[in-house]
Amino acid sequence: MKQYSYLLIIILAGFGCGNHPSKSNTSLNTATLVVNSRVFGVGKIEPESNIIQLSSSVTGIVKKIYKNENDSVKTGEIVLELTHSVEDAQVNQLLMEVKTHAEQIKVDEAAVQEYQVKYTNAVSEVKRLKSLLVEGAETQQAVDNASTDMQSFSSNLKRLQASAGVSKSKLSETRAALEVSQRELDQKIIRSPVDGKVLEISALIGGAIDAKTPFAQISPIGKIIADCEVDEQFANKISVGQKAVIRNTGALDTLSTGTVYFTSSFLKKKSLFTDQAGEKEDRRVRDIKIVLDRPGKLLLNARVECVIDITGDFKK
Repeated sequence: MKQYSYLLIIILAGFGCGNHPSKSNTSLNTATLVVNSRVFGVGKIEPESNIIQLSSSVTGIVKKIYKNENDSVKTGEIVLELTHSVEDAQVNQLLMEVKTHAEQIKVDEAAVQEYQVKYTNAVSEVKRLKSLLVEGAETQQAVDNASTDMQSFSSNLKRLQASAGVSKSKLSETRAALEVSQRELDQKIIRSPVDGKVLEISALIGGAIDAKTPFAQISPIGKIIADCEVDEQFANKISVGQKAVIRNTGALDTLSTGTVYFTSSFLKKKSLFTDQAGEKEDRRVRDIKIVLDRPGKLLLNARVECVIDITGDFKK
């Protein structure tokens, strides 16, 4: 009987423990709920329109630098100028040729007008002499001589008209060549494609720059954003309109707040923000963009931590 009594006591004690969870288990569940109300991502600060890598379409030697780091620029403003003495000479030569051809056209057109008058008079003279010939007041020889003169004027008129056409063609060709030379000259003048701010410029006066090799970075005027990556495990929890806090990686200080305005429609390999080759390359991430409310304290290209509220009741 004593053995059965001990067994009953042990069973009852077991039921009593199951009905009263420990405080440690309750605390663990609460902590997990708080963490799950936020999604953490790694990102960097950049302009919404992306930083522009400014380059030249041609190779050349730097003649003059008009803008320096931290300078503001307007669309079309000159940032840098390459040497262009050869292009200047070509443009000047073609300008002179354009002027010469234009003058030649004037001479040709004057000659055409002169012979047009002579030909018109010759036609009238032939008609007059033929009328007199019919009346017996003029000879056939006079009519034939006038007809010969008329044919001569006609031939010369056609020749001069053709010459004027050639001069006009040469003028058109020279103007086309001048346009090409002017464009080649324009390539030596590098201008800003946007309104913005020069972040960096690596060119030096007298130094060479290679074609299509960036020598300056320009930040376009506009909104500043945090471009973040969220692990695929939490990717479906992110949506446009959610609030976020931006802070230094591993810190609790708030650098800025913001709102999610873009979420990518696919997952990509986690490679943009990894520090070591091969680090978590088997994991994928979702790209999101957060427009910042107070970007003044943030440096472009700075690495930050993005904390996104997925409950709609986020507390810093």
